[in-house]
Amino acid sequence: MNDFLMANWDSLLLVALVVAGLVVMARAGYVKQVRHILFYLVSEAEAQFGGGTGTLKYAAVATWLFERLPAIAKMILTPKTIDELIEEAVEQMKIYLRANEKARLLIEPPDNIILQGIEDIDVEEIADKLKTHIERQPNNIV
Repeated sequence: MNDFLMANWDSLLLVALVVAGLVVMARAGYVKQVRHILFYLVSEAEAQFGGGTGTLKYAAVATWLFERLPAIAKMILTPKTIDELIEEAVEQMKIYLRANEKARLLIEPPDNIILQGIEDIDVEEIADKLKTHIERQPNNIV
């Protein structure tokens, strides 16, 4: 056995390097694919669970991702890498939603949208003005 290893060490080293290169290339390909999947999954989790549920959204996204990954990708991508990719996807989603109002309205339910530029709303004052307006209308039906 030693004679075989000594006689073919260069061929064995070449095979090991080729295998390592293939693993690195496969990992890079899976990382790219996982980035696309995660962007969709974090957006879906945001739409489904809303704000203030970060731990729940993270668990859902991780579960959904592992359901979609092929077995080889689960062996190649470490939990740390997946965690980093999820965080990256969350940041990408936030940037995208800030830049795209239509997408934000699809992801965030209307009751979660913050009205910007309105400090204090006096509901009583608005109700009084509306009542006065209605009373002044001719042929008003009340």
